[in-house]
Amino acid sequence: MREGKSTGIKKRYIIPYLFILPAFIIHMCVVTGPALSTLVMSLFDWNGLGNAKFIGLNNFKEIFQDPLVKMSLIHNVEWLLIFITVPLFLGFVIAILVSQLKKSQMFFRTIYFVPYVISAAVAGKIWTAYMNPYYGVNQVFANLGWTKLAKTLWLGNPKIALYAVAFVDNWHWWGFVLVLMLSALHQVDTSLYEVAKTEGANAWQTLIHVTIPQIKPTIISYFVFVIIAAFTTFDYVWIMTQGGPAGSTEVFATRIYKTTFINYDAGYGAAMSLSVCILALSVYFVLKFIQKRGRE
Repeated sequence: MREGKSTGIKKRYIIPYLFILPAFIIHMCVVTGPALSTLVMSLFDWNGLGNAKFIGLNNFKEIFQDPLVKMSLIHNVEWLLIFITVPLFLGFVIAILVSQLKKSQMFFRTIYFVPYVISAAVAGKIWTAYMNPYYGVNQVFANLGWTKLAKTLWLGNPKIALYAVAFVDNWHWWGFVLVLMLSALHQVDTSLYEVAKTEGANAWQTLIHVTIPQIKPTIISYFVFVIIAAFTTFDYVWIMTQGGPAGSTEVFATRIYKTTFINYDAGYGAAMSLSVCILALSVYFVLKFIQKRGRE
């Protein structure tokens, strides 16, 4: 009797692990395995084809001395500053306005969310055509008599190319931020607004002292997501400019791609990839720590 009971307990204990095992094996093969191989590769001077030469941490030392890496990181920081402010501001303000609607919330939510479901490859090519100086939006400006704008090289001017690409990426996913903020606003206890109104708080005071504190976890999660995304952004930059003109839109991810697959320096590219991972994880844990302290 005891043996049968013991066997049943063991089965109940083991069976959940058997269900998890396939996912664990897949994770080890497609995530952990490549990550470990990248770590090993970063310690070698290797072109991806021939024999590899062990050089220790020299690849990581070179990162701190490489002017192209520094330039790329500056562009990533600019990208971060844009994305940590513009989409959040637009998404939050429009979410507040949409949340006041009673009948057409779903309609506006869907309309604003549509750009997010469009493939970056498709959207990038469309916007590249729009910004073409010969047959794009410049022709519209020319017809309106706006000569200065009509002569603007949106993707060909090193001073504005990065901001032109950032505009397109903002267009692509600020609707996602809107939906995120709208969902957070719906979670706010409406009784808090009634109390604030009873106490004589105006709209601005209610926003500062009620709404924002209540949705702070969502805002912090947004910051984590944006910081990681800003330092790993690749798609729109590569599709629209490939880091040009003259490196003015080069970001860390495009620098890694060129180093690894165009310059055939796989070891150095692996070291750069690990640096991004370390940076992203550091930011994640710092923000989680801040979030935890805020709850205490």
